[in-house]
Amino acid sequence: MSSAVRHQSELMPGKPEPQILEYQTQQYKLLPHIASVFAILFSASSVLRMQRIVAASISKGNVELLPELHILSCAMKALSSQDSTQGIETCRLACGGHGYIASSGLPSLYTSTTCTITYEGENTVLLLQVARYLIKSYRAGLKGLPVLPSVMYLTAPPAMHQSPPLSNQALIEAFRISSANLVKETESRLCRQFNLEQNFYYAWNHCSVALVHCAELHSRYYMCEKFLSTVESIRASDRVRSVLQDLCRLYLIHHTTLNQGHFLRSGTLSGADLSTLEEEMYELLAKLRPQAVPLVDAFDFQDELLGSTLGAWDGRVYERLYEEAQKSPLNKTDVSKAYHKYLQPLMKSNL
Repeated sequence: MSSAVRHQSELMPGKPEPQILEYQTQQYKLLPHIASVFAILFSASSVLRMQRIVAASISKGNVELLPELHILSCAMKALSSQDSTQGIETCRLACGGHGYIASSGLPSLYTSTTCTITYEGENTVLLLQVARYLIKSYRAGLKGLPVLPSVMYLTAPPAMHQSPPLSNQALIEAFRISSANLVKETESRLCRQFNLEQNFYYAWNHCSVALVHCAELHSRYYMCEKFLSTVESIRASDRVRSVLQDLCRLYLIHHTTLNQGHFLRSGTLSGADLSTLEEEMYELLAKLRPQAVPLVDAFDFQDELLGSTLGAWDGRVYERLYEEAQKSPLNKTDVSKAYHKYLQPLMKSNL
């Protein structure tokens, strides 16, 4: 809300000060995180649906899908807590000095969220569990053994879809191939290291950073795929669906550019492709800018819940900041007693 209310500087000399959200840098900071919230929501809904299916299967004595649920839960917990924490910190920094004020609600929101990276399974530990499952499934697939649905792609031949170049489906396919390629490379490295060390635990530790990257890319692929499949099947008005499609497109492109090294290594995208996607991303930022406030308001968080002078629904940012400042004991008088006691005598002295 602060970025949509505050006006600052000039885009062009002599012109009125624009809203801060008109600056592309501010759009780049905030809009991908708004998209991330929807990606987390849709992916979590998919995991919850699977949880109900697994619970029903367990009640019948079938535990075959339990490992699948565990790994998806680990992946979602790690990425969603990481994305949420980074998003809150980015918002805090994007508010300038006001983001550090306690009444903004951002410091308390950050401290209550960042702990999710640690509790219920520290994220690095969870990602290594995901990586272990990926390596195990990849090896099983090479031997022709059955593997669970979410990891069948690791050893399946690349599908030859007739998707238009750089379309949403083409980007999902690029994620799929790049993730499989990274698992393949890491498994080969793990084998080489084991041959050197003759100790699985030493070899695993030596490859642990690459293993975490495998888990992160696999998890991001899952979130991208679920975001796209949900948007394509959602029942909504044409206008709402159009905005969600743009938001999904922004999410896919944003995370493609963030992971461009993996796509270049796998050969799924070229440098020219990435340049084209970056230009489209900048166009999407401008297109989605008018939807920024409605997309946030769509979650219908109450002002009382947010407890923020910057994020209140009515947009009275500066009035609320002033009202909150009035509550401070330091502002009960216009001039502090310390001024009269210490500074004023010093200023009137002959020193």
